[in-house]
Amino acid sequence: MRRLLVLLGLTLGMDNRAAAQAPTEHDAPEPDSPVAASDAEVSRPSSTADEEQDAPSCVVQPGQLLSRRHLDAGASRAARADLPVCPALPATAAEDDDAATSDRPFLRTRNGNFLLFPAALLQVDSVYYRGAYAPPKNGAFVRRARLELAGWVGTSVYFAVGGDFGAPPPAGSGERTTAMVASDVYLALAPWGDRLILQVGQFDAPFTLENRISDRHLAFTERALTARALGVPTNKEIGAMLHGVVGSRLLYYSVGAFNGDGPGFRNADNKVDGIGRLSIAPLGSTPWRSVRGVTVGGSFWSGRRLNGLALPAQSTQGGYKFFEPRWTIGRGTPTLLELRQQGRIWSYAAELDIPIAHRFGLRAEYVFKHQQLSEVELPALSSGAHTVLGNAVLDGLAAYGELRWWIRGNDRILPAPGLQLPTRLGAAAADEPPPVHGLLLAVRGEYLKEDLVSDQPLLANPNTATGKLMSGSVAVSYWYLSGFRVTLNYVINKFGGTTENAKILAARMPFHHELILRFALSL
Repeated sequence: MRRLLVLLGLTLGMDNRAAAQAPTEHDAPEPDSPVAASDAEVSRPSSTADEEQDAPSCVVQPGQLLSRRHLDAGASRAARADLPVCPALPATAAEDDDAATSDRPFLRTRNGNFLLFPAALLQVDSVYYRGAYAPPKNGAFVRRARLELAGWVGTSVYFAVGGDFGAPPPAGSGERTTAMVASDVYLALAPWGDRLILQVGQFDAPFTLENRISDRHLAFTERALTARALGVPTNKEIGAMLHGVVGSRLLYYSVGAFNGDGPGFRNADNKVDGIGRLSIAPLGSTPWRSVRGVTVGGSFWSGRRLNGLALPAQSTQGGYKFFEPRWTIGRGTPTLLELRQQGRIWSYAAELDIPIAHRFGLRAEYVFKHQQLSEVELPALSSGAHTVLGNAVLDGLAAYGELRWWIRGNDRILPAPGLQLPTRLGAAAADEPPPVHGLLLAVRGEYLKEDLVSDQPLLANPNTATGKLMSGSVAVSYWYLSGFRVTLNYVINKFGGTTENAKILAARMPFHHELILRFALSL
């Protein structure tokens, strides 16, 4: 009996405290403040005992975020076949038909002023080489291991901060320089939704469609040679960019000023590069929904280097290096030389993407690049400058064609390619929800040709003359939601050309095979 009285007293005390803390009309929550459906009353209370409650207007889903106005309008927690699902709470950013939406995990303050998207990316690869001349070791390694945080401050300021623990060492180095390198690190101002966004920081350069697809969502384990080797070998750049969409994604534009030296570097030469991309959907307004996503576009890159950084090395999907900017000459005590960026650089690209009924797809891109270089002696002088022994010019072109077939599921499991708009809450407008499972078969053919001319043939640069690479890839990827992925990627490479490197590779391995297995988790 004593225990019963104690429990009764505690219960009465909790009820009294709850009544004392009940909100009054002066401290009632904001009309749109988010309330978890599991914690909120879902029926409209009567103001008097004689007033009759309004009939419920919608059904609350477990864990769904609602606004107070939904509760005032009446909502039912019980399953009702005759009622629709309650609409989701609007995104923190301005509501926009073109807004990228997401069901990612998030944290949000009660007043909605701060919204955070914690994220992580883990990609574990296993690579097996066959027929390669002096190949890397077979085995497994961590390709990417990122921790990221994105979010909104108010309705107009978006940010993203990420670091990669699994980033490979810099080109020409066998050791890591830091425990973690920055990936996407930027701020974005979006007071007009996704129509006009000012983005500053480090992010994927707006050159080629392929380079503006996240590492999470590539059809293959790596980007095509067109973007990865020739177009944007650094992938990310530091600078400022204006980008956005017009209409129902009928047009996407991006243009910006960048350092041009890649990620993790301050401006190396006080020069600025201009980079931009434009993509239009010519069938976006047609009644044929199956082809509304067809896009055609182009990109440009223009800049100048003054005692710039080394020209990046180039490698296959599996990491086999076929273009090395360093070489040695002389006997006895050899001299180490290097190709460095010096002078004019300009490049342009064309793109075509044809998704059909969210099940099939055809994609093609072409890139041409002209770049002036210098041939210097290493190491650098005590002043940091290099002794220039010769000058060179690189003219390159690359292209790829890609076919995709969703054997199971469809491409709604992934975001629209090439946009990388700020993440928002809400349910994306679609004819049907994204599938839970997806099985994608992708086939890609690639071609790369580079002509390097030097004004000092005695320097014996093994990259001078013409180098060629033809590559074919087949990839099968299984997706569970958009967070777990297993990809088996087969690659066959054929080297050719008249450079000394190309002759050695063509003679010692007519065909170079790579088999890549990737397990990936993305939050």
